[in-house]
Amino acid sequence: MNAYRSLLIPPSRLRAGKGFSFVEAIFTIAIIGVMSTLVIAAISNASRDAHRVMARQQQASVQSALTAWVMAQNRVGNTAQVRSLENVRTTYNALGTSMARFNLLVPNPSSPDPNLRAGFIDQTTADHILDYTGSSTDKLKSAALDNAKQYLSLPTWQSGDFPRVDLVNE
Repeated sequence: MNAYRSLLIPPSRLRAGKGFSFVEAIFTIAIIGVMSTLVIAAISNASRDAHRVMARQQQASVQSALTAWVMAQNRVGNTAQVRSLENVRTTYNALGTSMARFNLLVPNPSSPDPNLRAGFIDQTTADHILDYTGSSTDKLKSAALDNAKQYLSLPTWQSGDFPRVDLVNE
């Protein structure tokens, strides 16, 4: 019966061992390596994209606070007296750095003005940016901005325009 059986099975199928050949194993390892590289690259890009989204959200938050500050500056305290936008722009531009301009938005508990006491940006965000930026640079940073290799800048307010917050690539 064994002689009959060996006639039905081709010699290429009659192997002593049952498993992968060396070439099949190398090929399988190469495919797994390529697939893992693609997965790691996709995860890395997703992380970078998440940091960029956070950076954009922080830019929008600071821009919103800056707009609120400008609107609050139109009134002089609790009086009905109105300041001109040109006067507000002069006050803003007199502060020559982004950090000094950012400090206009931060809550100031000792101020008699209720708007300045409450601030225009939440204390947690302000603390995070102030702590992360440090005093040695004028680039406003946070963890997300640093990971995205970007920073915020509050440039000079141009006449006929509105103050803006720039998101700058390093």
